[in-house]
Amino acid sequence: MSYARRATPRKTLSALRPPLAGFPFFAHADVFPLQVDAAVYSRVNAWWLADASFLVYGDADFIEAAIAASPLARQGFELQWLGTRENNRGMILSSDTALVVVFRGTRLEVHSLLDRAEIFILNQDDLWIDSQFLPTVCRVGGQVHRGFLTAYAEVGAQLDAIVAGKRPAQRLWLTGHSLGAALATVAAAHFERAAVQGLYTYGCPRVGDAHFVGVLPAHAYFRFVHGDDWVCTLPPELLGYRHGGVMRHVPGPSRRPWLDELARGLGGLASAARTLARQLHLDTGELPIQIAGLADHAPIYYATGLWNELLDHSHTGS
Repeated sequence: MSYARRATPRKTLSALRPPLAGFPFFAHADVFPLQVDAAVYSRVNAWWLADASFLVYGDADFIEAAIAASPLARQGFELQWLGTRENNRGMILSSDTALVVVFRGTRLEVHSLLDRAEIFILNQDDLWIDSQFLPTVCRVGGQVHRGFLTAYAEVGAQLDAIVAGKRPAQRLWLTGHSLGAALATVAAAHFERAAVQGLYTYGCPRVGDAHFVGVLPAHAYFRFVHGDDWVCTLPPELLGYRHGGVMRHVPGPSRRPWLDELARGLGGLASAARTLARQLHLDTGELPIQIAGLADHAPIYYATGLWNELLDHSHTGS
């Protein structure tokens, strides 16, 4: 049976504000179910966990509806929240054989500006976490981004209890995008290596120093980077931060020189300004994003690229 590849979405500010209504979350998960016992890289899991990391940005109603409409419910997956339903740090998908912890990344919020434009800004709580970039000592070893460690501590006790209560047959998988990827990495270091079946992160910033990286489950840690995603270059190495895991590039359009990107972006901004002058209203979410380092970070590109890669290799069964 053949399945359709997905077109790369237009690069706009709206793409950076997930999730996306109408996106086929976990479509065909009945044909490509999570490979819970995978001990090596799995393209199925790369796509499946990218979808989960994209979906977790939604509010509770959105997430519950998407899961109910997907094959996951029929596969026995149950949903619970990391934190509360109304104010969560992520979600947990559990079945008889899997315990998948999906951490949510930094949120963007829409605000109306004088009823003339809609603007996007970072959620202030998440911005506060991201901005605490100086390293601090981590209990498991090495030094870690202070904001990431503080955010993880808010849900650490709850996660400890959930993992301690998992059934012997359940395999623990950790994932997330952006800030969520960083928190998944902290969680992987927190648990014993043998306890973590897999850690797949998307658009992950650097989390800790070389000592910290050394305690991560290297055998099952895959770190995905799409295009020129600039978040993956932060915090800088000069502060002692290092990446861990096996890096895998996510397929996507070929890169363009940054000066070309800048020129296209300025052209789009000028066009938007003319629209505002004519119509006295502008949805800035439709502004094109041409600077690749920002545009490439959107989780929809990770989910789309990894689905297409899975289809390209589906004949191998991997």
